[in-house]
Amino acid sequence: MPDIESIPHCIRIGVTGHRKLENPTAVEVLVRRAIEAEVEGLLSENVRRKIKHVRRAGTAAISFRVLSSLAEGADRLMARAVLDYPDAHLDAVLPLALEDYLEDFASEESRKEFEKLLGLCEKPVFLRTRRIQDESSDPKNMAELRCDSYAHAGRYIVDHCDVLIAVWDGAPSRGRGGTAEIVQYALEKNRPILRVWGDSFEVLNRGHNTGQ
Repeated sequence: MPDIESIPHCIRIGVTGHRKLENPTAVEVLVRRAIEAEVEGLLSENVRRKIKHVRRAGTAAISFRVLSSLAEGADRLMARAVLDYPDAHLDAVLPLALEDYLEDFASEESRKEFEKLLGLCEKPVFLRTRRIQDESSDPKNMAELRCDSYAHAGRYIVDHCDVLIAVWDGAPSRGRGGTAEIVQYALEKNRPILRVWGDSFEVLNRGHNTGQ
């Protein structure tokens, strides 16, 4: 499985969140506020020290990488918000083979938006390379495989990010691999977590990175 390397002056922001958002524009603004107010403070003391050194030396800018599955809603919103920063990069983590994943998008417009964002990623991570129909023809098994794939993608993002931003209403998951399940996994891994919802954001977990 390919890995996403962390370098001292690059901060990796993972995303989990809901597909349906009432006011995506307002959420995107709030996400940027959360990043600017909290993300660096959630990093380990060692990483913060390296960032301070980089800034003093002036040898490179501090940049962001966003880890996103590019699903509709929060995934794409977060990708756009982070990519607005200078020198930001996208690491697309796709739960399904491309043909299967495209079937999950409601319209041609949505598929085109996905393909446009995917084109900004140099090396997408495909967690499944085989189509589900090649593994099972039973509808129930196929549905379970899809759910497992989404859960796997969420866990992968948690495992490879420095900070997780959850665009989450706080409710339990409505299916396997849902936002609440991924937040719970991040808590179990003691990953720093920012929750964004409504008109505010909060730190859900400071994580082992801060030494607090």
